[in-house]
Amino acid sequence: MAPDKTTINVLIIDDDEIVCHMAKTILEDNLRCEVLTALSGMDGIDMMIKNTVHLVLLDVAMSGWSGFKTLSVIRDKVLLRDIPVIMLTSSADRGSVIKALKLGVADYIRKPFLPEELVTRVSKVIWEYWQEESLDVLSLGIDHFFCNSCSSKYRP
Repeated sequence: MAPDKTTINVLIIDDDEIVCHMAKTILEDNLRCEVLTALSGMDGIDMMIKNTVHLVLLDVAMSGWSGFKTLSVIRDKVLLRDIPVIMLTSSADRGSVIKALKLGVADYIRKPFLPEELVTRVSKVIWEYWQEESLDVLSLGIDHFFCNSCSSKYRP
C-alpha cells in the first residue's frame, strides 16, 4: 500500500529487523495503515521529518540512541512532539515505565507481544489521537483505518 493523504502512517523504530517485519506484517494485515520501519533512532527521526507519521512504535533498548534518547529528540522537535509514541520493550521495570510516562508515551507494550494486543493497542491510540487531533483534516474517516474483515474487537 503506497502512502497517500488518506492513509494512517505508523513508524516502527527497532534495531531488530525480525521485530520490525513481524509488527509491520501484523499491522498491515489487520489495519488499513502504511507501516514504515527504521533500524535506529536517528534513522527514525529522519523518516519522521521526511514522511507524515501518525504513530510511532519505539523500542527502548537499541544500539546507538536508546528509545529514551530518541523519544527525547521527538519531544524536543516542534513538528514531531505531538505524534503519539508507544514504547516496545522486553523489559517493563517500574523505572522504565515511569520514565516513559514522564516523556509522554501513549502506551507501553512488552515484547514478545501477541498480535491481537499490538493491533488493539495501536487501534486505541490512533482512535484517541484522531479524536483529539481530528485527523479528518486528511479527509480520512477513522473507519477507513479498520479493515472490513477485522472484527469489532479492534475498534475502541
